Amino acid sequence: MQSGDPLLRKKVEILKALSEETRLKILDLLREGEKCQCEIIPSLGKSQSTISQHAQILIDAGILDYERQAQRKIYRVKRPSVFKLLEILHELALDSIMETSELVEKVKET
Repeated sequence: MQSGDPLLRKKVEILKALSEETRLKILDLLREGEKCQCEIIPSLGKSQSTISQHAQILIDAGILDYERQAQRKIYRVKRPSVFKLLEILHELALDSIMETSELVEKVKET
């Protein structure tokens, strides 16, 4: 059942787009600025079709944009505010890992 709230639906779409490792790696590469698909492919060790598929999901979610320059496809982040969200996600993940590590240490002590 779909929600009648378009804002909520868009939030879910964005979070789903960000919920995959390759897509997060693409965004990490683009943090420095736009990149040709020909630079992304070897950096991630994935095929052209795999990068295209993941990039398209980010484009559909409104996170990425691209431009064709002859045979080259240049990707750029359309919404740089996504990096704020990724920084918060990084902090949450790190806090969770640290908390788990502390619990493991306590269990080892007993």
